[in-house]
Amino acid sequence: MPKKFSEQEKQWISKKLFEEGKRCFEAAGLRKTSIEDLTKACGIAQGSFYMFFNSKEELFYHILLEEEALIRNRLLASLNRSELVTKESIHQFLIESFRLLGESPMVRQMYLEGEFAQLVRKLPPELLEHNFSDDADALIPIIHHWQAAGILAHTKPELIVSMIRALVLLTLHKQEIGPGIYSDTISFMLDIVAEGMYAKRDLGGEIIR
Repeated sequence: MPKKFSEQEKQWISKKLFEEGKRCFEAAGLRKTSIEDLTKACGIAQGSFYMFFNSKEELFYHILLEEEALIRNRLLASLNRSELVTKESIHQFLIESFRLLGESPMVRQMYLEGEFAQLVRKLPPELLEHNFSDDADALIPIIHHWQAAGILAHTKPELIVSMIRALVLLTLHKQEIGPGIYSDTISFMLDIVAEGMYAKRDLGGEIIR
């Protein structure tokens, strides 16, 4: 039977599991990290792990949420709403999004190292849906800024969010695209997307094509 912990102990263990989970996942990935690896570092029995998380995938997911929230906050902070929206500013925003995602070891593990499929298999659908909602909530202010400048003004914001997510999910296919040409392909594709978005801007009721 798992040991009973005081509230103070629970807070310490939860914090320690986050710290050790982040360290282990970044170093070895989700698949190669075991429950024993996590609990040994925290000084608790393996069975006690399940008092805090239902699986190592759930712990990975919650650490990932924190990481993605930091990235979203950095992107929002970089958005200058007083600047004119141009093709270049849209392209730069998309490139910066990919750069920040690519620099995060946790995000890189999920997308580039192929851990995404395991998360989808193991996590309850409601947790994944929560992640989609967080993405939408963070991107909506940026999309409203674009639409106020006439960029895709008559397109549902949720559809634009979905398009951006689809672009990010292309990172799952780095090997198929080809590692040697992947970065140039992504940059070229984002440039075309930005140009297409800007070309269809609505200026005072007149859509420029």
